[in-house]
Amino acid sequence: MAFVLLAEPAAPVAGVLRRFLEGAGHEVSWVASADEAQRASRVRPPAVVLASGLGPLDGEALCRSLRAQGLQVPMLLVYPPDEEQADERATQAGADGSLVGPLKRVTVLTCVSLLLQREEARRAAVAPSAPSPAPTPVVEPEARRASRPEPAAATGGTSADFEFLKRLMLMEVKRSRRYRYPIALLMVEVDRFTERAAALSPTARRGALAETLGLLVEGVRDIDVAVPFADSRFVVFLPHTPRSGARVVAERLREKLKAVQGLPPGTASVGVAVSEPPAGNKSAPPGAPGQQVSFGGLLKDAGDALRRAQAAGGDWVEVASDAASRTQDG
Repeated sequence: MAFVLLAEPAAPVAGVLRRFLEGAGHEVSWVASADEAQRASRVRPPAVVLASGLGPLDGEALCRSLRAQGLQVPMLLVYPPDEEQADERATQAGADGSLVGPLKRVTVLTCVSLLLQREEARRAAVAPSAPSPAPTPVVEPEARRASRPEPAAATGGTSADFEFLKRLMLMEVKRSRRYRYPIALLMVEVDRFTERAAALSPTARRGALAETLGLLVEGVRDIDVAVPFADSRFVVFLPHTPRSGARVVAERLREKLKAVQGLPPGTASVGVAVSEPPAGNKSAPPGAPGQQVSFGGLLKDAGDALRRAQAAGGDWVEVASDAASRTQDG
């Protein structure tokens, strides 16, 4: 369970968000103004701040103020459906993410859970010698459920979690550019899945895909995100991961997927795309590798690398070249 500070002036909206969060086991404190949010955060620092981004409360100004006071907990800003620059506005305000209405329960809970995991992983990295905190009884299962789709979502098309991953990565790409840390995207696919699953019932097929996703989740850090992409293909996002680390993770996952029990013995292939912004304060020259990186570019490069790995016979990890990582549009 996590303590969430909800700053929302509209009682109906606050009521819905509060039901979402409390239904997942979180403790929620609701305030209707920025002044109340300031006071509440001083009395008891929250694990997450969820605030209305615009309107009378002005969550963007609240976010800047809380950051100036040293509050570094994850902050999410909520925007109306017609706001087209939500990610950019939230980034400029210093928030960790944005949500755009109409809000769905799974999106809100997935976003909160992933940010809690990321914050826990960040703190563990800063103080590795400190004892690990007791596992959160509700957030962890909710986060795992967020990475394990309903059967229909795992067997075709894109899942709701992939749509969330897209929004998360759009934010992370911008943060990566600003703070100059590497990010990696893996495209993972079960080799010859159609052939291997031909004799399986629909239920067994869904079970095998769920088992595959479970192995991917177990094979990465809490700070990483693994979601289904399409049928037997999955996307794994690795923040703060350079090229060398991404290859190590990809090789580990390739080996791990040989243990899928729900399918006849077989292999998997992985395509890897990495963005490594130049270190230091000096800006890279226009057109430099990675300078125009985007979520769409990383996804395309990882997909292209995966196709090359499969063309080589499968059971292979292929890393996209720096030159292939450039794209002009997110």
